Amino acid sequence: MVLVDEVPVWGAERICARRTVRETDPFVENGELSDPSLIECLAQAIAAGDAQHARDKGGRVIKGYLTGLTGLKFYSRARVGETIDLEADCQRRMDGMGLFHARARVQDRLLAEGVFKLYVLIDYSQRGAT
Repeated sequence: MVLVDEVPVWGAERICARRTVRETDPFVENGELSDPSLIECLAQAIAAGDAQHARDKGGRVIKGYLTGLTGLKFYSRARVGETIDLEADCQRRMDGMGLFHARARVQDRLLAEGVFKLYVLIDYSQRGAT
């Protein structure tokens, strides 16, 4: 299940992605995207941005896991047809672990925010190989 349409910004410090809510999306209830699905959208945005950043540095993501959520707050829900801006700012990285402050919004309407903890295993063994 892929819940991210595009990742226009990625790097070590910041990741930005987008998702347009479709009626056929998993977890759409009464024309709105459910809170658990929004969590997955944010986690996938971070993972996709990390994967692209790793690829740019000659690495390949082997696997990744959402390992924790802290201070997660929901304010509103996205409706079918709306485009969600998914943003994550890296607060810390260490040995495959990443701590990101993430937000989801539709234009100026904040949907949710919180701290996402992820573990991503990246293989750099092929870097520079021909």
